[in-house]
Amino acid sequence: MYQLNERQKQAVETISGAVLVLAGAGSGKTRVLTERVAYLINGKNVAPWQILAITFTNKAAQEMKERIAGVVSADMRDMWISTFHAMCVRMLRRYADSLGYTKNFLIYDTDDTLRLLKKILERMGLKENKSYSDRYIKNLISKYKNDNTTLDFAQYAEERNPFVADHAGEIFDEYTQELHKQNAMDFDDLLLNTLTLLETVDEARIYYQNKFHYIMVDEYQDTNMVQYKLIKILSGGYGNIFVVGDDDQSIYAFRGANIRNILEFEKDFPGAAVIRLEQNYRSDKKILDVANCVIKNNEGRKGKTLWSNIDDGEKPVLYTAGSEYEEAETIAREIQRLSDEGTRYADMAILYRIHTLSRILEEKLRLYAVPYRIYGGISFYERKEIKDMIAYLNIIANPAADLQLLRIINTPKRAIGMAKIDALARAAEYGGMSILEVMQKAEALLSDKALIKKAKEFYEMYERMCENAEELTVHELLERAYEISGYKKMLEEEQTPEAEARMENIAELINSAYTYDEEEEASLEGFLQNIALITDLDSMDDKGGVTLMTMHAAKGLEFDTVFIAGMDEAIFPSQRAIDEDNIEEERRLCYVAVTRAKRKLYMLHSNMRTLYGRTQPSVRSRFLDEIDDSLLNEIGKKKPVISAKQPASASERKGLFSGGFGFQKKAVPQKVSGDYKIGTIVEHKTFGRGKVKSIAGEGDSRVAVVDFYEAGEKKMFLAFASLKILK
Repeated sequence: MYQLNERQKQAVETISGAVLVLAGAGSGKTRVLTERVAYLINGKNVAPWQILAITFTNKAAQEMKERIAGVVSADMRDMWISTFHAMCVRMLRRYADSLGYTKNFLIYDTDDTLRLLKKILERMGLKENKSYSDRYIKNLISKYKNDNTTLDFAQYAEERNPFVADHAGEIFDEYTQELHKQNAMDFDDLLLNTLTLLETVDEARIYYQNKFHYIMVDEYQDTNMVQYKLIKILSGGYGNIFVVGDDDQSIYAFRGANIRNILEFEKDFPGAAVIRLEQNYRSDKKILDVANCVIKNNEGRKGKTLWSNIDDGEKPVLYTAGSEYEEAETIAREIQRLSDEGTRYADMAILYRIHTLSRILEEKLRLYAVPYRIYGGISFYERKEIKDMIAYLNIIANPAADLQLLRIINTPKRAIGMAKIDALARAAEYGGMSILEVMQKAEALLSDKALIKKAKEFYEMYERMCENAEELTVHELLERAYEISGYKKMLEEEQTPEAEARMENIAELINSAYTYDEEEEASLEGFLQNIALITDLDSMDDKGGVTLMTMHAAKGLEFDTVFIAGMDEAIFPSQRAIDEDNIEEERRLCYVAVTRAKRKLYMLHSNMRTLYGRTQPSVRSRFLDEIDDSLLNEIGKKKPVISAKQPASASERKGLFSGGFGFQKKAVPQKVSGDYKIGTIVEHKTFGRGKVKSIAGEGDSRVAVVDFYEAGEKKMFLAFASLKILK
């Protein structure tokens, strides 16, 4: 057995009855689960097939199997180590006929479900009724099944959205019947049908209650009501239920997770033992002090205090920037400095509450040639909605941009399918003109009446977008395209969290246009050129880059150094959480973010932030106010506020950056000297040595293509790339 601390050993060896292990961040819960299985099999002669271990992801299940195989000599093939869904599939395959299915039932994924709902909505004449979008109905049905409520679906739907009340019940009934007719289950049915099986089929319930002498559940704080009921029934045979979780890391309510399952465990399982794992093996004590300071303000928690023997690091930094641009540049420079001192890029992460904050961060990291990767997401300018809106701007700027036109000709849906697109393309090629010109002259060039009608409608929309374009700013053109194209209406009517996130991203794109419009020679062509240059700069590195991710995506991960960006009220906590009085989950999210850091932690807030074209004061997050001043190294707090529209001068920025970040070496980017020319041999700390192949632009905007001997060709801004001229 590995060397365990006293609490861990107690958790491993308490094998009778119900046990709740409150495992704080970095407290070694995976080791406890692994050692408990080993203790049961090697020490207590429990047969592997009598043990059920449930995780939340396939990756976690595989990791547990590998760890257990390393410490147990018995044949582990008969032990059930799986996710909830995989467990349910095994049970349903055995007893499917008891529920009216055959054992080879199909499992419908999200795409299958959406296709089925589309057919149902079309059959009911609701395809064009935007209140009944297939994705919205799919999400509503999923939430209904996971909540496991006693309401019928019609009542449930009416309470949440009266606009779908008329047909919700009929849609649900037809969807359910169609699934059953096709001998299929969706992902939520796997759980719900297994619950029905165990509640109604005595043979199945008794078999599994007798089979599993010991049940263990990881990440118990993330269980929903159906999963809770499954565990309750399965443990009804021997009563040996062991759950591991952290109420302070319950951050998935939007996925159906119910924190009451862990908070009321002792009520559900009277006489349960509660063991707290509070020693953290990951983070410096000073980081944990910050985490404890924040989370203690939550009322809905079991209570524990993380501590660590690691105490050789610096105080966490709270940096108050003048603007979101200074905030992002501060992060990029500090990452560069830490890299110079030996910290690997891969050991650093930037966390944020919402994806939209990644835009400015990405731009600054690219400027400084800092390699990065977007974890669990897509780079801002690679997101579909952003590329779509840029395509609209491109056809306004250049009517001959056929490739960009084809990207959005049927987005939103305009009944211009592939056959019509092929006809337009053929006519354009034959006449030696652009597709937009063909649309403009549709009646003279086309014979298909339906196509002529659609072409004219599109061109009229295009003309409205372009009207007096030369008199409008970039952000005005972007807002106009967003409205007139129908893209905004499409997302509003979808009524899904995904659509809401896409709207937030477009709002951030408009925000970037507002900021760009402040430049002296701002133009649509210049804006598009800047975006093309930023997106083409070759500074991404999936293997060794800094990780950018949302706080939700960071759960379960750890990094040497963590930057938490955008710690402003209404961003974190989010405005929705404030409006809905759901601050406690946001505070748990803050706790998760802070405890990802092992050695260094930076929290950043901006005094001024530009949102939707308005530069206004920004109030720092209430979570920052909950941290004792003595625990933080505060920088920039007393410096003068600098508007995002009035950037700091070089001397002001140098003053702001000094006093803790060690920016004196690279306080401001130097003007590019004339020493760089084609053929110059240079050296970069990440990419090594190479030769300058080409240079474009002027001053700080000069971009070079450097052919590195080992890393290949890279594009980089000469003002920020930290290239050393060798000869």
